[in-house]
Amino acid sequence: MVEAAATPVLKAALIDLDATYLIQLGLFLVLFLLLRRFFFMPYADLLRRRDSATLGLRTRGKEQLRRALDLEAQADERLARTRQEAVAQRRRLAEEGLRIRDEVVARERAAMQERLDNAMGELDAEKARFRTAAPAAVSSLAGMIQTQVDVVEGKAQ
Repeated sequence: MVEAAATPVLKAALIDLDATYLIQLGLFLVLFLLLRRFFFMPYADLLRRRDSATLGLRTRGKEQLRRALDLEAQADERLARTRQEAVAQRRRLAEEGLRIRDEVVARERAAMQERLDNAMGELDAEKARFRTAAPAAVSSLAGMIQTQVDVVEGKAQ
């Protein structure tokens, strides 16, 4: 059997440096420099400009968000203050309504008491007139009843 390392063809195939290797390396470097100059550098510049532009927009957006949150906090504070004022005003109006109601009730109660006192005075006056006029009316009525009873019983005079 023949050893593989002993053959001259196999030894030459392991390392093969010739002029094509240098040409390929040169072509790769030229291609890299061209791509770097005309593709990678403009693309990197575009990314840097876009990042700086969006950085400004992001900063402005954060500022506007902070301002919106401040405005919302102010609006919430004013709304809370307005609610407190509304509750206080509603309480004052309720108290004033109760006071007015009590005044109206007291005034009407006094007017009704006055009318009741006047009616009671009139009733007392009518009762006194009736009591003074009643004995004469009762005796006249008793006489008429007695006359009718006598007529019915046949005791006509």
